[in-house]
Amino acid sequence: MQQTPIISLRGVSFGYGEGLVLDGVSLDIWEREFISVIGPNGGGKSTLLKLMLGLLRPRSGEVRVFGEPPHITRASIGYTPQHTLYDPRFPMSVLDVVLMGRLGRRWGPYSKEDQEAAREALAEMGLPGIEKRPFSELSGGQRQRVLIARALASGPKLLLLDEPTANVDAMAENKLLETLKELNQRLTIVLVSHDLGFVSSLVSSVICVNRRVVIHPTSDVTGAVIKDLYGGDYHMVRHDHRCAEEAHTHD
Repeated sequence: MQQTPIISLRGVSFGYGEGLVLDGVSLDIWEREFISVIGPNGGGKSTLLKLMLGLLRPRSGEVRVFGEPPHITRASIGYTPQHTLYDPRFPMSVLDVVLMGRLGRRWGPYSKEDQEAAREALAEMGLPGIEKRPFSELSGGQRQRVLIARALASGPKLLLLDEPTANVDAMAENKLLETLKELNQRLTIVLVSHDLGFVSSLVSSVICVNRRVVIHPTSDVTGAVIKDLYGGDYHMVRHDHRCAEEAHTHD
């Protein structure tokens, strides 16, 4: 019996207003793959994730997640957006944030099962015992891991992460890297990142997005590929000793 891809896009186009952000995108992502999505700002990376999640619907083409339209299978998808807005004055604990991942599962107050799922997700992200701490007092790296714990609390089969290493230091990146490596043993992961070096030891393929989409094996992402994608030189650290060409500008 032929395996069905976890995510399948066929001829997908999407735009805001009259312009197209994505044009004729077709791709397959398979179970327990770890895929990185790269590309310039405005190239369509976040839009691609939102189409996979069903938050956006294509102008043309078809999106399938677990063989169904994504708005039907959304409960099996964990998602961490690029930007999370919150008021630091609001007295919200870490546990409050993670429990948001259980919203929509039932009506009424959080159950004991919800509480246990939230604590297990925090422990899996390496943050046990901080449930009562104010979310606003955490470091940037800790906040990112709490937000991923929120996505994990829903019990997903697929994890979509939009720039999870933005505004965190190298030590926090390394901790997150090890955690994602463990999560990939049971979850399919799609991660948007400008830093290919961050995930180069994990990902099997890289989706290069700039209105159109090209998929490359990680080791084939050379300086020429990066230059073509970004329309110029771009500094991208590689940790697999097959480095992209040195460049001098950042996106």
